[in-house]
Parts: sequence; structure tokens; C-alpha cells
Amino acid sequence: MFNKNNLYKKNILKSIYNNNFFKKKYIGYITNILAYSSIPHSKIKSSFFKRDNGYSSLKIIADPEYGLPYGIIPRIFMIWLCTQAKLKKSPQLYLGKNQNEFLKKLGFTPTGGVNGTINRVRIQIIRILNSTISLTYNKDNTYKFKNLMIIDSGILFWSKKKSFWKSKILLSENFYKEIKNTSLPIDLRVIKSIRSPLAMDIYIWLTWRARIINKSIFISWEKLKFQFGSNYSNNKKGLSNFKLEFIKKLKYIYFFYKNINFEICSLGLKLKNSNPHIPFIK
Repeated sequence: MFNKNNLYKKNILKSIYNNNFFKKKYIGYITNILAYSSIPHSKIKSSFFKRDNGYSSLKIIADPEYGLPYGIIPRIFMIWLCTQAKLKKSPQLYLGKNQNEFLKKLGFTPTGGVNGTINRVRIQIIRILNSTISLTYNKDNTYKFKNLMIIDSGILFWSKKKSFWKSKILLSENFYKEIKNTSLPIDLRVIKSIRSPLAMDIYIWLTWRARIINKSIFISWEKLKFQFGSNYSNNKKGLSNFKLEFIKKLKYIYFFYKNINFEICSLGLKLKNSNPHIPFIK
């Protein structure tokens, strides 16, 4: 049976493994901060969110009036922010002359209504603009922490009509430094093909892990669930459901990232020394 998604994946895979792979237009960036921990997959009532990968943890504190960002939209927006700041070498970013222009930059088709992309993107962006990232490292007698505002200031003209004044935002100095100093290169074609927050998190996490693993490392399903499975119940059934979904999404990512070397075990996941997905940038 003809399947557009399978055909699209085949075309993406063909593009990745030809000479066009190393063209800069296909390369995006994300900070290491967002590579080893992530934002919520779905809506949660709390204005506080914490993820942990062992000794390091990421916390997101949101304005209770707006709530926490979640889902695929803020992930794509953060990748756009990091990519634009890295390429333009500036903390000041212009979003476009109107809402439709900006949505197209993010890869969304503008649609109206309560559940349309226009309204959903606007809500998620406002949530990000009013959020703070907190990083902690706690091991033995060492405790480190860093608080990062993502955006210092900005102005958004959310209209279909073109405006003389362009919508713009100014990244905070510390977040801009993180982008300059710790940007992780990722393949935007793979990002475009993913419509699952968990799959996107796994892809970004694997590209980051591949650059720092010198030898094999074992990660239990319990630790992986704490890092990625915020929406699953804290019991055996929740762990089992997470494991099944994680493996499913991992295999999906492997379709694009053949160089990642891993072994699925009964008790967890073993990651081995692997080549980065983007080995070099010209």
C-alpha cells in the first residue's frame, strides 16, 4: 500500500547519504543544555518541570499565568532560535513581518481556529518567552548551578498583515553564550521528518552522546524514563509502556542515523562508541 510517510523517509534518507549531506543549509543547531534534558512532551498543570540524567538536572520554571511550554512546537522554535543565533552571530533575531511568514520559517502551514497552527504556535512561544531554565550539577562534594533566562526582551506583531516594524526578540546574554560555546550540529531534514517530541529528544540526545562517548555506557530503563518519560505513571506498567515506546522511537531514529551504535538490553540501553551524525562542517 502506498504510504506518503514511508516515501518521504526514503527521500530524506537518500538525501542524507548523498553529497548534499554536508551543505550548510541542512545543518541546524541546539545547545547542549537542551540535548541532555528536555521540555515536557504534553501539557502539565504545574509551572515547574524537572528532568535528570544522573548528576545533572534541568529545571524549567514558567510564569503560572501562561504555563510550561510543551510538545513539538517549542522544540522546533528552540532549534530555530539556536540556529539563527549561531549563523547570524547575533543575539537579536527577527521573526518576520507577520505571523504567516514566521510560521513558514518554522516549517508550519498557517491555519486558523483554536486548534490551528497560528494559535498553537503563538501560545507556545509566549510560554517560552516567560520561562527560565535552571541547571544543576551535584556529585560528591561539588554542587554547581546556573540560571538562564532565554529571552531578555522582544516585541511580537501577531497579525496576518505586513507591518512596517518587524517582530524581534533579544536573547539573554547568558543563553546566547551557551549557543555560541556549546552548539550541537543536527540535521534539519531529520528534524523536519519527526512529529513526535520523544523521537526528537532521542535524536538530539543521541547526536550529543555520540560526541562524548569514548567507551560503552549502560543506562537503565528507570533512568531513561526519568529523563524522557515524564508522561508515564511511576509504576511497573508505566515503565513497561515507556520502554516499548522508547524502543519504537529509537528504531525510527535509527532509520536516519545508521552510525549510532547501541544495544537494547532487558534492563536498559547500552550506547557504544559511535560516529557523530554530522562528522564535520565545511
